[in-house]
Amino acid sequence: MNEHIELLVEVKSKTYLNAVKIILWIITGLGVLLALTGIFTIFPLIFAIVTGGAAYFIGIRAEREYEYSLTEKEIDIDVIYSKQNRKHITTLDLTKLEIMAPMDSSRLDGYKHRECKNEDYSSGDVANKKNMYVMYYEGSRRIVLEPDERLYKTIHNIAPHKVYNS
Repeated sequence: MNEHIELLVEVKSKTYLNAVKIILWIITGLGVLLALTGIFTIFPLIFAIVTGGAAYFIGIRAEREYEYSLTEKEIDIDVIYSKQNRKHITTLDLTKLEIMAPMDSSRLDGYKHRECKNEDYSSGDVANKKNMYVMYYEGSRRIVLEPDERLYKTIHNIAPHKVYNS
């Protein structure tokens, strides 16, 4: 199998992060105005630089998407911040997959008691919960993915007795 599949999943933006970012930019602007008027000392300018930097970094983290890249029997998962900064998160070898099923599937009931590291690489949109799949991997990781039909079928073809649709 020499198939290569890539899928981008945009993470639903958190409202509170956007609100904090806007508030920090407003505070930054006020600090710059106070520094330019010269009424106060240099402290408003330093404060504006700090809040501007915080707003910038919060803004970068607020917009993100995950990229799933399946090659051979491995899925590479990367996170892309603000559509420009890419960071590799993990590589999953599908031969080590224990089970993959929809989030609300009864097939996962036997796995729910496990102490696992939870990793969520989905959009986080609860309205789209029917497209989210839970993957138990290597006995110690619970991974939430949001594959499209093509990626799901390819994973199913790689591990047919471990991947379920109900």
